[in-house]
Amino acid sequence: MFLFYFVYDILLFVALLVYLPVYALRGRVGWHILMRLGFFPADQFEALKDGEVVWLHAVSVGEARAAESVLRLMRRRWPKTRRVISTVTPTGYQILRHIVEKDETICYAPVDLSCVVRRFLAEIRPSLLVIFETELWPNLIRLSRARGAKVVIVNGRISDRSLGRYGRMQWFWRRLLKDVALFCMQTEEAAERIKALGAWYRDVAVTGNIKFDVSADAREPSFADVLRRTAPDHILWIAGSTHDNEEETALRLYKSLRKDFPHLRLLIAPRHLERLDKIRRTIRLEGLDSLLLSRAGEAQGSSVLLLDTIGDLSATYQFADIVFIGGSLVKKGGHNPIEPAVYGKAILFGPHMGNFKEIRDRFIADGAAIEVNSPQEMEFALRRLLSSRQERQALGARARQLIEKNRGAAARTLDFMEKRVRA
Repeated sequence: MFLFYFVYDILLFVALLVYLPVYALRGRVGWHILMRLGFFPADQFEALKDGEVVWLHAVSVGEARAAESVLRLMRRRWPKTRRVISTVTPTGYQILRHIVEKDETICYAPVDLSCVVRRFLAEIRPSLLVIFETELWPNLIRLSRARGAKVVIVNGRISDRSLGRYGRMQWFWRRLLKDVALFCMQTEEAAERIKALGAWYRDVAVTGNIKFDVSADAREPSFADVLRRTAPDHILWIAGSTHDNEEETALRLYKSLRKDFPHLRLLIAPRHLERLDKIRRTIRLEGLDSLLLSRAGEAQGSSVLLLDTIGDLSATYQFADIVFIGGSLVKKGGHNPIEPAVYGKAILFGPHMGNFKEIRDRFIADGAAIEVNSPQEMEFALRRLLSSRQERQALGARARQLIEKNRGAAARTLDFMEKRVRA
């Protein structure tokens, strides 16, 4: 195994040498990259010096939102612990900034080089490492365990693609999974898959999907008054977490729909904010005006609103009448429909929801969302919802009921952790 980890470190180091110049050319190399490489301020983890430390790792936006539910319970049940929460993406970091309390520390997770991971572990000194969504980083897991930390996978799932990839090196994963003390999986299928990869069956529990425990965001974005003022006279359609080609579809449909529904207003929230300039050009080519919500005080009455801030989409859903979930009309795997469902909104998504297959199946089975397979189907569904406030409200109510029915995974997860790793 020593030889394997030695080769793994070399390959990962070479990959960094190749990709760092590419990131630099794209303007993506910043202080977060330096932190991931182990260059952080001397006082970065000063708050963790005294007491037991729990390290939670939430790779990106969805995991960060799920971590919020677990953190709320940890604060009540384990008040004497120190908590550090890590992520990989700048968007995830911004989400965590809204979630953490003043005595909690956030950071970017280390690149999985053994030397970098050791530096983080020497500073954080966790007794418990909680990893969301089956992020199986070999050095992070084995070195944490070697330092005496219990490692727990929570909200675990294994997609079809990941199962095939892991299966090609089952001999390795079988050994690595022995370093994990507990697997809290979303479904029976996920539990069986992790067992097939080598997890000991006594270490595997089915606790449900923590993402159903997400709460309505109590924060109000700075532009809330702008949206609130438009509410009495407009129907607001939010296209959330959109990707390339989905904005074009939404704009074409918007132009068609507002001929019959003049009070309709469109708000686009792109998944990646670096695409904003391109989207604004597309809006102009469609003969429409746009308004960045961060500058909402500068002008009023623009046709298309653009969400240009990080971490505000969840709270913005409360102002919607209809929500389209982006990444689903194009092959990006979709995004999480739970956040608008918390507010009881009418939800549409496309056929490409592979990253949220189980959640998608539940929404469809309960009649809590409408799946559309093409822009034409999407326009038909939108016209139906725009024509009937009662139908919009009924669809949203079923979405809200689905959330309430599936809550409780965070509490079950902590129950298992208390029995198995903190007894």
